[in-house]
Amino acid sequence: MDKTSFRAPWRHAWLLGLVAVASCGSGELPFVAGSLPDPSLARAYPGCTIVSVSPAEALPEIGGEGRRALMRHEADCLPDFGHPAAWHQPYRIAFAQEFTESRQFPGGTNTWVGGETRFFDDSAGPQRQVDAAAEGMGKNCAVLLEKLQAEAAPCITSIDPDTGRQFQAALDDFRGKLNFHINTNGETHLAAIRMGRDQFCLEHWQMVQRQLEGRFAGCVVR
Repeated sequence: MDKTSFRAPWRHAWLLGLVAVASCGSGELPFVAGSLPDPSLARAYPGCTIVSVSPAEALPEIGGEGRRALMRHEADCLPDFGHPAAWHQPYRIAFAQEFTESRQFPGGTNTWVGGETRFFDDSAGPQRQVDAAAEGMGKNCAVLLEKLQAEAAPCITSIDPDTGRQFQAALDDFRGKLNFHINTNGETHLAAIRMGRDQFCLEHWQMVQRQLEGRFAGCVVR
């Protein structure tokens, strides 16, 4: 074999490489797919604390807009009610967050940008009805109603029986309006409903207690 035939394959490979580099153009670097979003990118929903994050899953690209991914996490959430009391109980709720990859050219680092954190859609889960006054009631609302009945009502009555009767009537009326059923789709949906009902209940009774005169200040349940 002469020297010319020995060098020919290497010259051919070098020329192919040169053509490949030239085809990219000066402003178009080849895109190399990186890893999926890191769990540290998960963002908690307001009032929630993330307790676990599942590995991200790739989603189909839409119209060549770049890579997409979905990441789920679970969080402990409290009703958005200012500073929560010591007796407030959290809800364990599943969330999902969609990410899109931002391609930085030329020579930049591709980064994942997270979208809005939303309740995980478990509509494919078992559908059932729950009693609004039982399983469908917010668990913090249930505790508050017990405290109002056991502590606030007797305290108010001891100061002014007429006001005590009005307060008791308000409690009875509130409970009477809970006589209905709620359609739920999965446990995340139920937990979100219960937390929302907690929010309404806590705000309602805070407003009612603010209407009490100053002499009943010692009867207010925090």
